[in-house]
Amino acid sequence: MFARRRATLGREETEHAVHALGWWYQHFQLPNGVWTGDGRPPAYNPDERWQLVAPHLPADLAGASVLDVGGNAGYFSLQAALRGASCCVMVEPIGEFAEQARFVFSQFGVRVDVVVEDVHTWCLTRGDHFDYVLFLGLLYHLRYPLLVLDRLAEMTRHRLVLQSVVIGSERAEATWPDATDADVVAESFPRLAFVEGAYNGDNTNWWLPNQSGLEALVRSAGLRVLARPNPEVIVAEPARELGTVRRRRLVFPRLERPIDQDAWNTLLEGRQP
Repeated sequence: MFARRRATLGREETEHAVHALGWWYQHFQLPNGVWTGDGRPPAYNPDERWQLVAPHLPADLAGASVLDVGGNAGYFSLQAALRGASCCVMVEPIGEFAEQARFVFSQFGVRVDVVVEDVHTWCLTRGDHFDYVLFLGLLYHLRYPLLVLDRLAEMTRHRLVLQSVVIGSERAEATWPDATDADVVAESFPRLAFVEGAYNGDNTNWWLPNQSGLEALVRSAGLRVLARPNPEVIVAEPARELGTVRRRRLVFPRLERPIDQDAWNTLLEGRQP
């Protein structure tokens, strides 16, 4: 493990740097006591979320690799690095937040690889695998969340931790392998609500799962739910071979050889309700 080298700034210098880096969404304390931003909503203290996640990750991450997608100002990557992660990668599409994260890491003297790229693009163009994946506070901001979740599931060796805003208060105690119309309209049936405009004044939100839906998404990506320390947080592990997604249903039949037009028409007719 490399030796930590902190950037030594006085309190006044740190306050000036924090101010120069703009508005902070993550509100937490730097080593010399200075807080990032003023903490007024919609800013939040990420330590409250970390306290839900921390017990489900090894206290010593020496030799482990960690991926943090949508890392914002880097608080969760920072915690992984402070636990000794040998490789920590943070993907953040907004350049201003990435600069905040780099500043934070310099103040704590930790090394994190900060990637400024759209998360969809990064997930689809990388073949990396990580021991632990942090997918916190991002799913509902993605236009294509299932695509990203599938790829992150494929990248995960040991555990993936997902946090998302959820809607509704009911949670299903069972799954629906063969749902009916009556099941689908039930409040607890897994669902995603599409946000065409803004949600709570924020137009960066696209999809909001209900409590049952969040677990269903995780299972459908080939992950096994291990714990749910909070309605918004799920801890999961791979339920398939590394690098593959175990589908719960066959989307399209495998064809051993090309079929003729008659066979194709027969197949289509067989799929009609």
